Amino acid sequence: MKKIVCVLILVLTAGLFSACSKVNDEDLKKAHEAVEAGAIIVDVRTPQEYKQKHIDGAINLPIEEIMQGHLKKLPKNKEIVVYCRTGNRSNTSAKVLREKGWSVYDVATQADWERKIKE
Repeated sequence: MKKIVCVLILVLTAGLFSACSKVNDEDLKKAHEAVEAGAIIVDVRTPQEYKQKHIDGAINLPIEEIMQGHLKKLPKNKEIVVYCRTGNRSNTSAKVLREKGWSVYDVATQADWERKIKE
């Protein structure tokens, strides 16, 4: 019984850290096209996370600032592409920004942004 529980825990843990994408190829392609047309890429992680690694050209606007309404960095006439480390903060940020009138693409993570899109 103890072995079964250990195996179950191992399987569940592996599932938490699997590389499944939260964004499909079609949405990712649209986000890339939006950036090519002038959309702003926004990293919603902490400044420390941003300094470690970020998408070239991305600005850092942490989710805490978005939640507090500190949005002066974001022009209303530009589409926005958001991402974070796991996709959770970007999802929340995208919802808030959409509610405030922005057109937003949530690409979940930098790894998703950089992955090859199937043609």
